[in-house]
Amino acid sequence: MSINYDEQRSFYRMSVDCQVEFSESGSSEKFSGEGKNLSADGVSFITEQPLTEGQELNIIVHPVIKTVTPLSAKATVVRVAEDKESKKYIVGMSLKEVS
Repeated sequence: MSINYDEQRSFYRMSVDCQVEFSESGSSEKFSGEGKNLSADGVSFITEQPLTEGQELNIIVHPVIKTVTPLSAKATVVRVAEDKESKKYIVGMSLKEVS
């Protein structure tokens, strides 16, 4: 019996179309990205900013609906893949502290 990769996830991922703002821990310089998906323990987004696995970031996911509170969290970069066509990076992060 084969198990689909998505079925092995601990939490369901939902596609999102929103802005993601991020900065390195301890830095006031902010960068932005375009949200791809979100789950209870992670977030994925596309950005022009090169990041490295293991990097600790403060992130804010800004929902499109303004009455919904933005998600703020400390997160760790777990995956970075460069899209050669767009010259952007697809970043996967693990959420550590959500506030």
